[in-house]
Amino acid sequence: MRIAIIGTGWGTRVQVPAFRAAGLEIVGIAANNPTKTRAEAEKVGVPAFDSWFELLETDADVISIVTPPNTHREMAMAALAAGKHVLCEKPTALNAAEAADMLVAAQHHAGQWALIDHELRFHPLYLAARAAIATIGPIRHVTSSVVGLSRADELRPWNWWSDKAQGGGAWGAIGSHQIDLVRWLCGEITAVRGTLHTFITQRPLGESMRPVTSDDAVLIHLRFADGGLGSLTISMVAGTNEVDTTTIHAANGAVRIEGARLLVAEHGGAWQDQTPAHTIAIGDGIAGPFPIGAAFPIGTMYLGHALRAYGEGDHTALQDGATFADGLRIQHILDAAHESNDTHGGWIALDEPHS
Repeated sequence: MRIAIIGTGWGTRVQVPAFRAAGLEIVGIAANNPTKTRAEAEKVGVPAFDSWFELLETDADVISIVTPPNTHREMAMAALAAGKHVLCEKPTALNAAEAADMLVAAQHHAGQWALIDHELRFHPLYLAARAAIATIGPIRHVTSSVVGLSRADELRPWNWWSDKAQGGGAWGAIGSHQIDLVRWLCGEITAVRGTLHTFITQRPLGESMRPVTSDDAVLIHLRFADGGLGSLTISMVAGTNEVDTTTIHAANGAVRIEGARLLVAEHGGAWQDQTPAHTIAIGDGIAGPFPIGAAFPIGTMYLGHALRAYGEGDHTALQDGATFADGLRIQHILDAAHESNDTHGGWIALDEPHS
């Protein structure tokens, strides 16, 4: 599988080394600033292109879209129309209407796959957690917490992440991963209520200050189809970094993902470490000090191995991936939390998922 990447940043820092470590070929990279793109591409030894449209004319099998959410619809639909498979960064789009357009485009190109980059689905720790959850009976309560200080510095410059109109904010960036994981691990979500807050309301851009319109802290409640309840906590402006934790309590036991560990408890019993071993060699630098932890780069490497297996003829290799249908459902949940916040925290019921 040959991959072309739209977007520097995560694209060059994580996807290039992780995909290469999985044995894939990176045939090009493009972004909105050609000068910066050429500099970043030179660092990692990848051909640079001045426009992302040019990547559609390469021999790439896959277009990986690693850009702000407000660009995803146009890029994904163009890549599908060009005959490429698509790997699109989360959140899927700016809103559910855009995500629905992307799903329709994917359905019209059934010979190509289209996935949202929820790479943790391919990580053995999360696969083992899913298997363990299936053994502990009906789920009663789920909690997930991502708390850190990556945006706590008030002098951190304004960028698209600070702009709700571009899809910025903690809820889209982090919440989309939390939603995907708890849906994939625990089942469908049927109602949402939430509070989204902005603690740092302006950031510097050049010599001036620009308003921040996106959220940097979030509290969410969920209802699951089987009657279980859930709560999600996100803060990017905390006083210190905490270990990311997701805990699932069920009728016959509990499962906890705590950083890079998997803990399982029988009903009334103590936590037992059941962290699985890696099934591939993790290269130097893949699990390095990335701002949001090593799980995502390692998950990207496992995704790379799945892409390689698919390219070698194993068309079941991507069956655990998050489809554009998943992406649309997640976007509906993201939008519902915004609606709940705007209507003073009431419950927002969700329609049946789209297929």
